[in-house]
Amino acid sequence: MSSEPRFVVDTMLGTLARWLRILGYDTVYYKNAEDWLIIRRAELEGRVVVTRDRALHNKAVRSGVRSIYIPDIDMSTRLAYLAVLADIRLHVDFEKTRCPEDNTPLVKVSKEKVRDKVPEAVYRVHDDFWICEKCGKVYWVGSHWRMIEKILSEAREKVKELKFKIAPK
Repeated sequence: MSSEPRFVVDTMLGTLARWLRILGYDTVYYKNAEDWLIIRRAELEGRVVVTRDRALHNKAVRSGVRSIYIPDIDMSTRLAYLAVLADIRLHVDFEKTRCPEDNTPLVKVSKEKVRDKVPEAVYRVHDDFWICEKCGKVYWVGSHWRMIEKILSEAREKVKELKFKIAPK
């Protein structure tokens, strides 16, 4: 198994959890969980707590659990913070990408396998498809991809300046 970081993300950062999954990182997300549960899960599974809750961050650190506090900033800066502090990659690795909904690794499937699962126009235009074997959702590199690439590009630029402002602990 790889030594890539694994995360547990609290309720305030649900969108960031989805981004981490798209980037291929095993990310548990709690919509509603007590701090102790988040810390315990991180402790048991070797996960990094990612939070906007300073009290949770401090409790995790006091418990000996690695935690990254994310300030209230835009998504590209949040991703840049994680690139600097947790050494995440800021590009989508299609071999590792996960379902943004349930964290299951996506599986590349043949075009024919999704014929009845995607709109006809999508089927005609695209050749590459991935499916979540847990929830059944089908993914492809569609029009939303420009936005994903724009935010990742901005994050890569911000990493350069953040490296001088924050240092990994």
